[in-house]
Amino acid sequence: MDQFRGIANENIAVPETILKIIKSRGIGEEMIDEFFSPKPRLAYDPFLLANMRAGVDLLLDAIDSGKRIVIYGDYDVDGITSTSLMMKVIGTLTDNVTYYIPSRLDEGYGLHRESIDRIHDDGGEFIVTVDCGSVSYEETKYAHSLGIGTLVTDHHNISETRAEGLIINPRLQEDEYPFKGLAGVGVAYKLALAISRVREIPKAVMAEVLELVTIGTIADIMPMLGENRTIVKCGLRSIHLGCRNKGLRRLIDMSGLDYRTLRASDISFGIAPKINASGRLGDATIGVRLFLADDDAEINNCCSMLIEANKERRRLQDDAYDKGLSMLDGELSKGDFVVVEINDSHEGVLGIVAGKLREKINRPVVVISHNGETYKGTGRSIPGVDLFSMLDKYRDRFISFGGHSAACGFTIADDKAEPLRKALNEDIAEMLSLDSSLFDADYSFDAEVRPDEVDLELAEAVEMLEPCGKDNEQPVFALTNVRIGSWRFLKNEDKMARFSIISAKGSIDCLLFHDAAEAYDTFNVYGNVDILGTVEINNWRDETRVQIIAQNVLPGGTLNGRSL
Repeated sequence: MDQFRGIANENIAVPETILKIIKSRGIGEEMIDEFFSPKPRLAYDPFLLANMRAGVDLLLDAIDSGKRIVIYGDYDVDGITSTSLMMKVIGTLTDNVTYYIPSRLDEGYGLHRESIDRIHDDGGEFIVTVDCGSVSYEETKYAHSLGIGTLVTDHHNISETRAEGLIINPRLQEDEYPFKGLAGVGVAYKLALAISRVREIPKAVMAEVLELVTIGTIADIMPMLGENRTIVKCGLRSIHLGCRNKGLRRLIDMSGLDYRTLRASDISFGIAPKINASGRLGDATIGVRLFLADDDAEINNCCSMLIEANKERRRLQDDAYDKGLSMLDGELSKGDFVVVEINDSHEGVLGIVAGKLREKINRPVVVISHNGETYKGTGRSIPGVDLFSMLDKYRDRFISFGGHSAACGFTIADDKAEPLRKALNEDIAEMLSLDSSLFDADYSFDAEVRPDEVDLELAEAVEMLEPCGKDNEQPVFALTNVRIGSWRFLKNEDKMARFSIISAKGSIDCLLFHDAAEAYDTFNVYGNVDILGTVEINNWRDETRVQIIAQNVLPGGTLNGRSL
């Protein structure tokens, strides 16, 4: 193993391999101690956020005046945890608080006049948005015309059009907050912290909601650096020590996970999809009810509904994916910007399907579904292709349109869908003529290792990078020209497999969760293979072993000459 380096004040030894990886990710020498610290201190004063002081005053004035407060959230995990957080914190100051989450299917993202009408009819007098609202000028103006006050908290990009009234968002042009990577729930947490500086909020409540911030930050794929790293480390520690939120703890248990050893990846793949599923299929309030519940029967009921919703989501997703997969060859014959029409499938899963199809062919993919006289579309892109810019060029063709470089959503008249497809394929063809490597597979990795170097010592060193996530991903290692020993397919024989690679020290267990049949053919044809994958510890019964989670199994020699 490489030389170890001692870290000042923490007495932690970090292998040189790991230090090289984090330095390659832009972590400077001055930040290394904080990065590895088990008790990080990097956090910023919430009042550094633009409009925070005025926003706290406005909200507290509404509470003190006895106004009915409505927390207006979003239907994803970030929005659900944000809504739950604000309900808990504001609920310590007033009983006159409720929440509203729009339906993904009937209303869509963000503020809507119809939703504001419902809030008004229900006696709502002051709206606090979480994870949405920054660009809702017409909607906030309408709310104000009805006598409803607003305070917008959000983290999304802001265009020239912005909400009327106060906005708390680190992405505001005039905002000088040092960290721009907060999730929506992170901004809501900063508002809660600011309130706690002015009013007494029980410490137990502030500790509990930190767990929700952790879940939302990880689920929304926010950068796992800077202040987010502090938030998530502290939140995970709270969960490991017992998990204060009863609903979250029960969901962890019913997901077959252990709260005492919960990792960021467990949240990403085991917890977040269940919370998201209810919003995808229609009723995001189940997640809020879970996080606010204290009654065991209510908690168990909510957990069961989330788990069943996720099973149904996966069934619907697999069905839609199979439909899309059967159309790929035909669509690729029309060009490299793939537009797949999938009808009679649940709208809430089509974004996931677009992403899976994109992974399959490494092309931008838009899935459209026919709805009366319009098509609804949702797209996912690849590195190097800015999907928002491509579609924004045709903004005047859409009934509605929004998104960012990697994803988009739109509604378009049915007679304009085919001309759009042709135009996008012409554009992508021009891009390909300028960059012939546009669709080349990405086989990048962090370090190359020999099989005999893949041991528990390396796996333990990798764990020092936790919590991993966006901009601090689990390191990908390359093993070149290795020999495969045993091979066994798991479940569906074209998807998953367990195999071993030969090492001077014996053999190393490997797991592959996708395209197993193709990998098996590669192994049979080429013999020696190159493997890209992550290294982790596998605790099974009373045995601790190292294993590789393979991402790619390639013909031997594929990675030769590639720079590290």
